[in-house]
Amino acid sequence: MIGKLKGTVSEIENSYILLDVHSVFYKVFLPQIIMSTLKLNQDYSCYTHFHVRENEISLYGFPNKEYLYVFNLLLNVPGIGPKSALTIVGFNHLDKLIKAVEKQDAVYFSQIPGIGKKSSQKILLDLSAKFNVDYKMQKTEVTAESQMVVEALLTLGFKKHEAYEALEKLPSDLPLEEKITLAIRNMNSHGK
Repeated sequence: MIGKLKGTVSEIENSYILLDVHSVFYKVFLPQIIMSTLKLNQDYSCYTHFHVRENEISLYGFPNKEYLYVFNLLLNVPGIGPKSALTIVGFNHLDKLIKAVEKQDAVYFSQIPGIGKKSSQKILLDLSAKFNVDYKMQKTEVTAESQMVVEALLTLGFKKHEAYEALEKLPSDLPLEEKITLAIRNMNSHGK
């Protein structure tokens, strides 16, 4: 596996560079905010994520371990693949993304190309747990009944982010008791 590369920027394309490492040219996809700072023939080093799929092998590069860490967290969000994760970390400076999670700012994520309202909520849900921030659903989504489901799950010993995640997967047309039962069943089947 490739963990870090150091070389010379040989080519700059729209979303990747060719990095010359002792005459071996690595195609490295970089966050857009980093791409805009690079120049040809400049020395550059980056931490990397080596991604393998059935028909593709890709290398993603990051200027520091913090970018790589957040990128890997995003890969664990359902529906977020490496290209979307790269777009998210490259949308703005990393500290802005972290502040958006801390402030529960779903609007920040929904402004990112290819990220809609539902994906924004999933990102906030997952990253809130990792950054030790209380997840809050959008005010328009919080109802008395949904709050009762969350409180019931918390009483049963589930964590707050698990309760909200279970709530988002429930059909809205079920009676309260069935929502709680289904949420518990779903959470137990995924291994609490």
